[in-house]
Amino acid sequence: MRIEFGWSLDGASWADAASGGAAGTVRMGPRGLVTLLQTRLGLTRPEVDRAVRTAQWMRLIDEHLAGLSDPAAFWPAASCAVDPWSTARQLLRWRDAAVEAGWRPATADPALLPPRLAAIAAVERRVVVGMPGTCAPDGRPATLSPGPADDLREIVDLLAQLRAGGASWPLGVDRISLHEDPAELPGLWPMLLDLIAGCGVEITAVPAPAERAPQLEVVSCLDEWSAADVAARFLAAPAPPGDGPLTVLASSDTDVLDRALHRRGLPGIGRVAPSPDRAHHQVLGLFLDVATAPVDVHQLAALLDLRVLPGPDADAEPIGLVPAAARRTLLRALTQEPGVGGPAWQSALEHLAQQEGPGAAAALEAAREIDRLVTDPLPAEDLRPAAISRRLGWLADRLRRVSRGDGDLRASLTQVQTLQQVLEMLDASAPLSRRTLQQIIDACGGSGPSPRARAEVADWATTTRPAQITASGGTVLWWGPADDAVPAAVTWDAEEIRALDRDGARAPAPEALAALHVDAALAGLRRADRVIAVLPGRRLEAAPAPSGLLAHLEAALGRGEGDRRSPASLLEGTTWSLAGRTRELHRPARARFSVPAPGPVRIGPAAHLMPQRLSYSQAATLIGCPHRWILEYGFGIRPAQVAALPTGPPMIGTLVHAVVEHLVQELHDPQLGGVRLEAPTPERIGAVFDALVPQLASELDLPGRSAEREDIRARAVRSVHALFARMADAGLRITGTETRFSHPLVLAGEAGGRTVDFGGSRDVDARDARGRPVVIDLKWARSAKTYADLFDTDEAIQLASYAWSMEQEEPQETAPAVGYYILTTGEFIAADPTLDPHGRAPMDTRGAWDRAVSAISRALSEVAAGTVQVGCRHLLEDAGLDASSPYDAQRKAWDAARAEARSRGGLVVKSYCATSDYAQLCGLQGDWR
Repeated sequence: MRIEFGWSLDGASWADAASGGAAGTVRMGPRGLVTLLQTRLGLTRPEVDRAVRTAQWMRLIDEHLAGLSDPAAFWPAASCAVDPWSTARQLLRWRDAAVEAGWRPATADPALLPPRLAAIAAVERRVVVGMPGTCAPDGRPATLSPGPADDLREIVDLLAQLRAGGASWPLGVDRISLHEDPAELPGLWPMLLDLIAGCGVEITAVPAPAERAPQLEVVSCLDEWSAADVAARFLAAPAPPGDGPLTVLASSDTDVLDRALHRRGLPGIGRVAPSPDRAHHQVLGLFLDVATAPVDVHQLAALLDLRVLPGPDADAEPIGLVPAAARRTLLRALTQEPGVGGPAWQSALEHLAQQEGPGAAAALEAAREIDRLVTDPLPAEDLRPAAISRRLGWLADRLRRVSRGDGDLRASLTQVQTLQQVLEMLDASAPLSRRTLQQIIDACGGSGPSPRARAEVADWATTTRPAQITASGGTVLWWGPADDAVPAAVTWDAEEIRALDRDGARAPAPEALAALHVDAALAGLRRADRVIAVLPGRRLEAAPAPSGLLAHLEAALGRGEGDRRSPASLLEGTTWSLAGRTRELHRPARARFSVPAPGPVRIGPAAHLMPQRLSYSQAATLIGCPHRWILEYGFGIRPAQVAALPTGPPMIGTLVHAVVEHLVQELHDPQLGGVRLEAPTPERIGAVFDALVPQLASELDLPGRSAEREDIRARAVRSVHALFARMADAGLRITGTETRFSHPLVLAGEAGGRTVDFGGSRDVDARDARGRPVVIDLKWARSAKTYADLFDTDEAIQLASYAWSMEQEEPQETAPAVGYYILTTGEFIAADPTLDPHGRAPMDTRGAWDRAVSAISRALSEVAAGTVQVGCRHLLEDAGLDASSPYDAQRKAWDAARAEARSRGGLVVKSYCATSDYAQLCGLQGDWR
């Protein structure tokens, strides 16, 4: 075997070696050569995750601190107390750098060392390098898994022992050609190469490239998309005769470039950087977030909805982390009650327990595991390693079952297993902070590849680092020259360097290490006859850092940024040319698109969409926008359950409604037929509020929301107390809350005799002193203005529907009294002056209901005949407006339409859904005109 060795060649491919290109020559960097020597010397072992080594080092630090009479004497003791994981990781990095430089910390005298090296040496005295579960020759168990520095040290020590004993070992290597002078290499590397030479391996130097500056073309673009077009056109254009080999040097992410290449039928480069933000690397963090108190129901919903694999065929549902049956049932419970442990959640578990058939057992097992996670969560202030590890058991089992060999999902499983290993190494009696746990999770996860990082067979060679360019002559297309990242080196101060030198180590200077990488990169670029650099002006909304290598090449030619070309300068007429490559461009003809005419949507007769049951919400949507009603109720097009979790005002309104309902049930006196004419105490209202928050608004218990929670609580306590007190003052005895009703409703007009069930629930039922029924609807709203307007204009059809339902249950000569109560402000909107001092006239609920029934009948008749009005868009178009018109103009159009309909005995329901989930389907977003 012949090896071409360069300090920057780790990850390089075989073939086309700069030292001759002969078959059997492999290109290697430091890590590659160490791995090869481990194989040849019988020193191979499983790789240990860096997070495991950090945990081992952190445990060694803890043991060292426990053995000190004065822990503060340990140099990094204060940092260990504040951030133990980061401190251990940094100390381990310094320790590895010192070992790689040739230092033996276990034999150094801490008293003669600077503080940083003394701290490392003190911990190192407890180190026994070896794989977990093994022992040193003296019988001591291994305490620190070997890292790359330990691997290098072990090889050097073994070869040195062989030389000292006059023995040799066949390495199977004939020659190593070096790109760098061995004396310039850091740490133990000069010694290693000398020992390898002593084993009969020929050590030679790779001939230095000719000192020349290649021809250079630099195209500076405004953004990544225009730069991708330049690079893709160059690759698509035919090469001139004798142009030589072509190499694509992808220094930046090629995702956008690959799309431009695919549009032209060319293979992609596939250089998309790995990231810790890939979906499969979020599973573990999301799972533990859900398992830690306080439970975030939105995170819980995300976990339940997480799909980890595509279905077995194109039409199959994707496979979720939680089985589909459990996912749907539990998400449905969360949309009813955005909290855990309440009636909806328990009902969901009972429903799953009653199911039979394939998959029922797995769904129930998963649901019970999720229930255990959220009903007995880990306390945030007492995260014990053993307790965390126990909760990971189900996750590991589930990932193992569904992975089916999928690489990304196996990565998630590996992350879980690595975390379990790390947790086993930590002190079981010491709780972890949330920050430390997240750091450990991040360390265990690593980075995941992009699904678009797929290299494809091409006519050109591809590399990602200038040092790995191998072709002599030819052209290099340099995509995205940017900041020339050089691996960060540990910086030692002068006193530390002297101490390392005294112990036989060679501490490299950071500038010397940087020079190794820069010189190798320049040597690679100089092998080309021509370099074409394509610069995207902005990437991800930011200008990339300038490339020092590119600046060096430009300076060698006496050029600067002012000599760079623009994409426009490459085009002359319809001919595009760059560096001898020419391509004719085609200008497509202007396309004309037909614009749908304004007006209703025409469909075929749709009698099959007629409802069997209506509620107030359905009725209001049907009157306001039949098109949305068709989409939401006729076709069942609705947001996913995970997006439908109540939050904000709807969630708070449901919570305060429940507080009222709970208090009414608690205070109900069967002998009186209702609640006593007195208000519950504020303390009792607050206690009920606190008890219901975890069930109905658990997100208010999340960190950072205490001020918001207290504000809502105080407002709810004042408002609910005022509700009971003022109704009692008015002589209104509350008889029920959330009273369910369902009655047949005969529709009129062209719907002719069609009967539907009209149902719902009334917020608060009451009786006045004369026994007359009263209905109060509770609203958690920013302002009472809208509801006051609906009441005063007899257009509050929700109140009208409630009055109608009471008359169906108990016919009256006069209609029941109705009103609103605004929970946010503590205001009544009613005709009773004891409740509302504004002197409002009683609402004509019967007239309002008749108009509502007529509007429902007319809308359904139009739908059945195939005409569907697009509510607010239709109203705006009649007024000569569109969705982009000023708000005041739109409001005036609504007010005018309502007034006109009122004058002829009709009804307009304001159903403006430009900000809803249906806005694009209704044409209120996007270019409808």
